[in-house]
Amino acid sequence: MCGPSFRRLVLVCVFLQAACPVFLRAQPAPAKPAVEFSCLVWEPLPLPAVYYRDGKSYLPLEFSPGNRSQIYPLKEGTDLELSVKELGADGAVVYKLVGKAPLVGGTRRMLFIIDPVPNSTGLPLRVFGVDDALAVFPPGTFRFLNFSTAALKIKFGGQTTNLPASEISVVKSNAPEKGGFLPFVIEDAKGKVAFETRLFGQPTGREMVFIGPPANPAGLPKVKFLTQIIPLEPPKPAATP
Repeated sequence: MCGPSFRRLVLVCVFLQAACPVFLRAQPAPAKPAVEFSCLVWEPLPLPAVYYRDGKSYLPLEFSPGNRSQIYPLKEGTDLELSVKELGADGAVVYKLVGKAPLVGGTRRMLFIIDPVPNSTGLPLRVFGVDDALAVFPPGTFRFLNFSTAALKIKFGGQTTNLPASEISVVKSNAPEKGGFLPFVIEDAKGKVAFETRLFGQPTGREMVFIGPPANPAGLPKVKFLTQIIPLEPPKPAATP
Protein backbone atom coordinates (compact mmCIF):
# COMPACT_ATOMS: atom_id res chain seq x y z
CA MET A 1 0.00 0.00 0.00
CA CYS A 2 1.24 3.46 -0.80
CA GLY A 3 1.04 6.08 1.89
CA PRO A 4 -0.52 9.54 1.41
CA SER A 5 2.88 11.23 1.10
CA PHE A 6 3.84 9.06 -1.88
CA ARG A 7 0.48 9.69 -3.57
CA ARG A 8 0.92 13.46 -3.11
CA LEU A 9 4.41 13.27 -4.70
CA VAL A 10 3.04 11.39 -7.70
CA LEU A 11 0.27 13.94 -8.17
CA VAL A 12 2.75 16.84 -8.05
CA CYS A 13 4.97 15.22 -10.70
CA VAL A 14 2.00 14.54 -12.98
CA PHE A 15 0.85 18.15 -12.58
CA LEU A 16 4.28 19.55 -13.47
CA GLN A 17 4.58 17.30 -16.52
CA ALA A 18 1.16 18.40 -17.79
CA ALA A 19 1.64 22.08 -17.05
CA CYS A 20 5.25 22.48 -18.24
CA PRO A 21 5.92 20.02 -21.10
CA VAL A 22 8.07 22.58 -22.94
CA PHE A 23 10.23 23.12 -19.88
CA LEU A 24 10.76 19.38 -19.44
CA ARG A 25 11.72 18.92 -23.13
CA ALA A 26 13.81 22.09 -23.45
CA GLN A 27 17.25 21.70 -25.01
CA PRO A 28 20.10 24.24 -24.95
CA ALA A 29 20.10 26.43 -28.07
CA PRO A 30 23.04 25.83 -30.43
CA ALA A 31 25.78 28.42 -30.15
CA LYS A 32 25.76 31.02 -32.90
CA PRO A 33 28.96 31.67 -34.85
CA ALA A 34 30.86 34.73 -33.73
CA VAL A 35 30.92 36.06 -37.30
CA GLU A 36 29.54 35.11 -40.69
CA PHE A 37 31.34 36.35 -43.78
CA SER A 38 31.41 36.23 -47.55
CA CYS A 39 34.19 37.08 -49.99
CA LEU A 40 34.51 39.00 -53.23
CA VAL A 41 37.16 38.57 -55.92
CA TRP A 42 36.97 40.29 -59.29
CA GLU A 43 39.12 37.79 -61.19
CA PRO A 44 40.23 34.19 -60.46
CA LEU A 45 43.08 34.27 -57.96
CA PRO A 46 46.54 33.21 -59.21
CA LEU A 47 46.82 30.72 -56.35
CA PRO A 48 45.83 27.12 -55.69
CA ALA A 49 42.96 26.35 -53.32
CA VAL A 50 42.62 28.95 -50.55
CA TYR A 51 41.71 28.08 -46.97
CA TYR A 52 40.66 30.20 -44.00
CA ARG A 53 41.62 29.46 -40.43
CA ASP A 54 38.94 28.96 -37.80
CA GLY A 55 40.69 28.20 -34.53
CA LYS A 56 42.84 25.14 -35.24
CA SER A 57 40.94 24.19 -38.40
CA TYR A 58 41.68 25.21 -41.99
CA LEU A 59 38.54 25.27 -44.13
CA PRO A 60 38.29 25.68 -47.92
CA LEU A 61 36.88 28.77 -49.60
CA GLU A 62 35.12 28.89 -52.96
CA PHE A 63 35.01 32.10 -55.00
CA SER A 64 32.68 33.33 -57.74
CA PRO A 65 34.51 36.15 -59.54
CA GLY A 66 32.46 39.34 -59.64
CA ASN A 67 29.94 38.02 -57.12
CA ARG A 68 29.63 37.43 -53.41
CA SER A 69 30.70 33.99 -52.30
CA GLN A 70 28.51 31.83 -50.12
CA ILE A 71 28.40 32.69 -46.42
CA TYR A 72 30.98 31.06 -44.15
CA PRO A 73 31.08 30.87 -40.33
CA LEU A 74 34.06 32.09 -38.34
CA LYS A 75 33.71 30.92 -34.75
CA GLU A 76 37.17 31.74 -33.43
CA GLY A 77 39.66 34.53 -34.03
CA THR A 78 39.74 38.30 -34.48
CA ASP A 79 41.12 38.21 -38.05
CA LEU A 80 40.39 36.49 -41.32
CA GLU A 81 43.53 34.56 -42.18
CA LEU A 82 43.87 33.07 -45.67
CA SER A 83 46.36 30.30 -46.44
CA VAL A 84 47.40 27.85 -49.12
CA LYS A 85 48.37 24.25 -48.50
CA GLU A 86 52.01 23.25 -48.99
CA LEU A 87 54.34 20.38 -48.09
CA GLY A 88 56.93 21.11 -45.45
CA ALA A 89 60.53 19.95 -45.45
CA ASP A 90 59.51 16.76 -43.64
CA GLY A 91 56.75 16.03 -46.13
CA ALA A 92 53.97 17.06 -43.74
CA VAL A 93 51.19 19.38 -44.86
CA VAL A 94 51.58 23.00 -43.71
CA TYR A 95 49.44 26.06 -44.33
CA LYS A 96 51.20 29.17 -45.60
CA LEU A 97 49.62 32.55 -44.81
CA VAL A 98 48.79 34.52 -47.99
CA GLY A 99 46.40 37.22 -46.74
CA LYS A 100 44.99 38.66 -43.56
CA ALA A 101 42.50 41.31 -42.42
CA PRO A 102 40.95 42.20 -39.05
CA LEU A 103 37.28 41.80 -38.25
CA VAL A 104 35.18 44.88 -37.61
CA GLY A 105 34.34 44.91 -33.93
CA GLY A 106 30.71 44.51 -32.94
CA THR A 107 29.37 43.07 -36.20
CA ARG A 108 28.25 39.53 -37.01
CA ARG A 109 28.37 39.87 -40.81
CA MET A 110 31.45 40.79 -42.87
CA LEU A 111 32.34 41.09 -46.53
CA PHE A 112 36.00 40.69 -47.47
CA ILE A 113 37.30 42.07 -50.78
CA ILE A 114 40.34 40.07 -51.91
CA ASP A 115 42.81 41.24 -54.56
CA PRO A 116 46.17 39.80 -55.65
CA VAL A 117 49.21 42.03 -55.13
CA PRO A 118 51.48 41.83 -58.19
CA ASN A 119 55.19 41.36 -57.44
CA SER A 120 54.51 41.58 -53.73
CA THR A 121 57.38 41.24 -51.29
CA GLY A 122 54.86 40.60 -48.52
CA LEU A 123 51.61 38.65 -48.50
CA PRO A 124 50.39 37.96 -52.07
CA LEU A 125 46.74 38.80 -51.29
CA ARG A 126 45.37 42.16 -50.16
CA VAL A 127 42.28 41.63 -47.98
CA PHE A 128 39.92 44.45 -47.04
CA GLY A 129 36.96 43.81 -44.75
CA VAL A 130 33.78 45.88 -44.35
CA ASP A 131 30.80 45.58 -42.03
CA ASP A 132 28.11 43.92 -44.13
CA ALA A 133 25.26 44.01 -41.60
CA LEU A 134 21.89 45.23 -42.85
CA ALA A 135 21.79 47.73 -39.99
CA VAL A 136 24.69 49.71 -41.50
CA PHE A 137 24.06 48.89 -45.17
CA PRO A 138 20.28 48.43 -45.54
CA PRO A 139 18.24 47.68 -48.67
CA GLY A 140 17.48 50.75 -50.76
CA THR A 141 20.95 52.23 -50.28
CA PHE A 142 24.19 52.55 -52.23
CA ARG A 143 27.57 52.16 -50.54
CA PHE A 144 30.42 54.08 -52.18
CA LEU A 145 34.00 52.98 -51.47
CA ASN A 146 36.82 55.29 -52.51
CA PHE A 147 39.88 53.16 -53.19
CA SER A 148 41.62 56.02 -54.99
CA THR A 149 44.20 58.33 -53.42
CA ALA A 150 42.17 61.51 -54.03
CA ALA A 151 39.17 63.08 -52.31
CA LEU A 152 36.02 62.86 -54.43
CA LYS A 153 32.54 64.33 -54.50
CA ILE A 154 29.60 61.98 -55.17
CA LYS A 155 26.32 63.28 -56.56
CA PHE A 156 23.57 60.67 -56.37
CA GLY A 157 19.97 60.33 -55.24
CA GLY A 158 19.55 64.10 -55.05
CA GLN A 159 22.41 64.31 -52.56
CA THR A 160 26.00 65.49 -52.69
CA THR A 161 28.50 63.55 -50.56
CA ASN A 162 32.15 64.34 -49.90
CA LEU A 163 34.14 61.11 -50.04
CA PRO A 164 37.76 61.37 -48.82
CA ALA A 165 40.37 58.90 -50.05
CA SER A 166 40.05 55.41 -48.49
CA GLU A 167 36.65 56.26 -47.02
CA ILE A 168 33.17 54.73 -47.33
CA SER A 169 29.77 56.41 -47.50
CA VAL A 170 26.25 54.98 -47.57
CA VAL A 171 23.60 56.98 -49.45
CA LYS A 172 19.87 56.27 -49.64
CA SER A 173 18.77 56.01 -53.25
CA ASN A 174 15.18 57.25 -52.80
CA ALA A 175 14.30 55.01 -55.76
CA PRO A 176 10.64 54.49 -56.71
CA GLU A 177 8.85 51.35 -55.52
CA LYS A 178 9.42 49.50 -58.80
CA GLY A 179 12.97 50.84 -59.19
CA GLY A 180 14.43 53.32 -61.61
CA PHE A 181 17.61 54.81 -63.07
CA LEU A 182 19.19 57.67 -61.14
CA PRO A 183 21.98 60.06 -62.24
CA PHE A 184 25.39 59.31 -60.72
CA VAL A 185 28.28 61.75 -60.97
CA ILE A 186 31.84 61.64 -59.58
CA GLU A 187 33.66 64.96 -59.31
CA ASP A 188 37.21 65.66 -58.23
CA ALA A 189 38.07 68.06 -55.41
CA LYS A 190 37.92 71.01 -57.86
CA GLY A 191 34.42 70.13 -59.05
CA LYS A 192 35.50 68.69 -62.41
CA VAL A 193 33.36 65.77 -63.57
CA ALA A 194 35.49 62.62 -63.61
CA PHE A 195 32.77 60.04 -64.26
CA GLU A 196 29.02 59.99 -64.85
CA THR A 197 26.36 57.43 -65.65
CA ARG A 198 22.93 56.31 -64.44
CA LEU A 199 22.51 53.64 -61.77
CA PHE A 200 19.47 51.46 -61.21
CA GLY A 201 18.13 51.77 -57.68
CA GLN A 202 15.38 49.72 -56.06
CA PRO A 203 13.98 49.47 -52.52
CA THR A 204 14.96 45.79 -52.17
CA GLY A 205 18.49 46.18 -53.55
CA ARG A 206 21.72 47.36 -52.05
CA GLU A 207 24.57 48.30 -54.36
CA MET A 208 28.27 48.63 -53.64
CA VAL A 209 30.19 51.03 -55.89
CA PHE A 210 33.97 50.60 -55.88
CA ILE A 211 35.91 53.61 -57.15
CA GLY A 212 39.55 53.03 -57.99
CA PRO A 213 42.28 55.23 -59.47
CA PRO A 214 42.46 55.60 -63.26
CA ALA A 215 44.86 53.44 -65.22
CA ASN A 216 46.66 56.62 -66.33
CA PRO A 217 46.59 60.22 -64.99
CA ALA A 218 44.35 61.45 -67.80
CA GLY A 219 41.97 58.48 -67.67
CA LEU A 220 38.62 57.91 -65.97
CA PRO A 221 38.35 56.32 -62.53
CA LYS A 222 37.84 52.57 -62.50
CA VAL A 223 34.31 51.95 -61.24
CA LYS A 224 32.92 48.51 -60.40
CA PHE A 225 29.54 47.49 -59.03
CA LEU A 226 28.26 44.73 -56.78
CA THR A 227 24.50 44.27 -56.49
CA GLN A 228 22.60 42.29 -53.89
CA ILE A 229 18.82 41.85 -53.67
CA ILE A 230 17.41 41.47 -50.15
CA PRO A 231 14.05 39.61 -50.22
CA LEU A 232 11.21 41.36 -48.46
CA GLU A 233 10.07 39.80 -45.21
CA PRO A 234 6.60 38.24 -45.50
CA PRO A 235 3.88 40.26 -43.72
CA LYS A 236 3.18 39.11 -40.19
CA PRO A 237 -0.26 37.53 -39.69
CA ALA A 238 -2.78 39.74 -37.93
CA ALA A 239 -3.25 38.96 -34.29
CA THR A 240 -6.44 37.07 -33.54
CA PRO A 241 -8.72 38.65 -30.92
